[in-house]
Amino acid sequence: MAAALLRAFERILEFFCTLFALVLGVLIALVCVDIAIRNFRIGSLPWLIELTEYAMYAGTFLAAPWVLRLGSHVRVDALLTSLPRRHAVRLEQLVDLIGLGVALVLVWYGALAVIDAWNTNLVARKTWNFDEWLLLLPIPVSGTLLAIEFVLRIARVRGVVSDDYDPAKRASI
Repeated sequence: MAAALLRAFERILEFFCTLFALVLGVLIALVCVDIAIRNFRIGSLPWLIELTEYAMYAGTFLAAPWVLRLGSHVRVDALLTSLPRRHAVRLEQLVDLIGLGVALVLVWYGALAVIDAWNTNLVARKTWNFDEWLLLLPIPVSGTLLAIEFVLRIARVRGVVSDDYDPAKRASI
């Protein structure tokens, strides 16, 4: 059961990452089209900037848990590599616990913002009109996925205490 839940979680992370990659590819193609049609004075895609803003914002939030899972986030491990293994593992757990706290704050305040936007029928009005709750939804969703990943990282670090411990690769274990 736990293995099936873990695999489902991994599939969710992979889905959001793949979706973001596909959206980025489409945006790059559309920017090229926009440049070409402006240069040939055929027209332009005035909504493209807004679409790019929304896609980059949502995609960054939703792909962050996948990046964390791979250990591809920015990290400075000079202190970890200079500590004895036992202390390095505890420091990793402390950092992951702080990350879990930050993720839970994202979930809480993101959910409050989504609920408030839903209840007040807020609409973001630019080139397109979007219900604001829809634009805010990636925050609590990402926070939830990040919280789950931080819990998994905290649990995973116990199995890393061995002679070949490499803190830089710890997140991918």
